[in-house]
Amino acid sequence: MVRVAFRLGALLAAVVVASCGFQLRGDPAVGIKALQVTSVGGSQVAAEVRRTLAQGPTKVVTNPKDAEAQLRVLQEVRDKIVATITGTGTVFEYELRLTVRYELTMPGREQPVIEPTEIFAKRLITYSASAPTAKEAEEQLLYKDMQVELAQRILRQVAVARRELANP
Repeated sequence: MVRVAFRLGALLAAVVVASCGFQLRGDPAVGIKALQVTSVGGSQVAAEVRRTLAQGPTKVVTNPKDAEAQLRVLQEVRDKIVATITGTGTVFEYELRLTVRYELTMPGREQPVIEPTEIFAKRLITYSASAPTAKEAEEQLLYKDMQVELAQRILRQVAVARRELANP
């Protein structure tokens, strides 16, 4: 009886999701055939952009002469600040913040297609003195999640900028 109810519930959820127009994101289509992705220093977001583009039709190139456009990650900063303090003066929550500055340039254009732009993502994480190793692992997972989010946002902006160039 429980299995039948579970299957019926799963089937109902699938029908509702399918009927509302939900669709997985799929491959990133930025409208650029060859893109060079560079960063000042080591950038995890730039690495995530490269990893994401490897799944789609855009080829990531290392030589600027082969690139249709250059995406430059100018700065990547991780911050951890106290967000909430308990009544006894101990830390209850931290705010994790990942900030990225980037620009998109194209050969033959004086001005960048996307001027230097700063975006950020933030997450809250509770503090636990009794489980510091687990909280460190959770913090790294949250930073990874923010890297993926920012890489997706950057690629969406690149796609919008490319469409605007094609249709002035």
